[in-house]
Amino acid sequence: MFENKDDNLIVKLPFGFRDIFPIEAEERKIIRGIIRKEFELWNYGEVKTPALEFTKNIAAGVGKDWKNKLISFFDTDGDLISLRADMTIPIARLAGMRLKREQLPARFYYFANSFRQSGVQKGTKRVYNQAGLEIIGSSSFVSDIEVLTILINTLRKLGLKNFKIGIGHIQLIDGLCSWLNLSNPDREFIKNNLVLNNMVAIEVFLNNLNREKAKIFLKAIKPEQDIRKIESLISNIIEKKVKECFDYLKKVYNILDQLGYSKYLIIDLSIIREFNYYTGLLFEVYSPKITDLLGSGGRYDGLIKKFGLDVPATGFAMDIDLIHKSIGRSKLDRTRRRVKAILFGDVNNCFKLIQIANKLHDSKISVLLCFGKDVNLEKIEKEKKYSYVYKVESDLKNITIIDLKNNKKQLKKVNDFLKD
Repeated sequence: MFENKDDNLIVKLPFGFRDIFPIEAEERKIIRGIIRKEFELWNYGEVKTPALEFTKNIAAGVGKDWKNKLISFFDTDGDLISLRADMTIPIARLAGMRLKREQLPARFYYFANSFRQSGVQKGTKRVYNQAGLEIIGSSSFVSDIEVLTILINTLRKLGLKNFKIGIGHIQLIDGLCSWLNLSNPDREFIKNNLVLNNMVAIEVFLNNLNREKAKIFLKAIKPEQDIRKIESLISNIIEKKVKECFDYLKKVYNILDQLGYSKYLIIDLSIIREFNYYTGLLFEVYSPKITDLLGSGGRYDGLIKKFGLDVPATGFAMDIDLIHKSIGRSKLDRTRRRVKAILFGDVNNCFKLIQIANKLHDSKISVLLCFGKDVNLEKIEKEKKYSYVYKVESDLKNITIIDLKNNKKQLKKVNDFLKD
């Protein structure tokens, strides 16, 4: 690590944070543009919330086990405040404080960074670049179908083809635990190990209680693309909540199937989120290239009530970092970018160069100014970043224009060029 001995500056970033350079930033801008367009097609409006919230408010939404994952500070008046850990709680707080019933249902979308504390490990991040949306004030299953439809459409328009969406139901797990006659501590054991994906611990634990039920439970929570196989297993479970929740899942699945989306779906009754505000449908987005989730979401009907207004809600969030990684640079639609050109000449010609740059900007051409530098045309052509090269000759009267795409060159009078 380089150390500035004069000022004792730390020439590195805190762990879990990183810098983003122009090429990557531009590619993410393209991704955000595609997402924004899809969200707005469904009449969602963008909202922004502060990065900081009162820790007590965030803890009310995420639960006691999440307190250690918050990045917190003492405010100047002594209040404990934290960087938001996700966007659902800030939007729930906004809805509870600001919305009136006559404004419902409300449809919001956002682009925001969220922050979570983590251990000091290589590759661990503490900032999550997210995009997402929420429907506030609708308990209808149609709103769950709407958000899943938007999610699928967005992923397809981003160019992702092999993604899968696992769908489950948080109350179905509770129903299965009731069917197994589990105590509250035992239910927590099952849920905690589902979050950790520790199926071995669950199998050992349940086998000691009831081997036959353990076998059915483990088969039922195994991810399956064919919903009929899960339905066959569920028919052996006599528990009202299990039947009701599965019927809800089946209704959502069947409509998405009619829309042609079932090829993207996996029934996964083991899905359970670390945030404790979910009350119904849950879903997660997977990519074969990425081990972490590209996105997740679900229904949270009791959260907004904590902030005032008692209304249901559903939504999802996507991780733009992981979506970018999953798409890959080569698959991004670079045709959405502006035409680029290099404009160069002697430093003493800067007046003319700025004039010409402004003229090119009027034609929506992005310009890189190079003062007093020779341009390596061979390198430029190889990189394929620029379409044109403009060189103001030393006499200030002529400009050489090179069309790199068509390999054409022409000489023009500067005054004529500026008049065109």
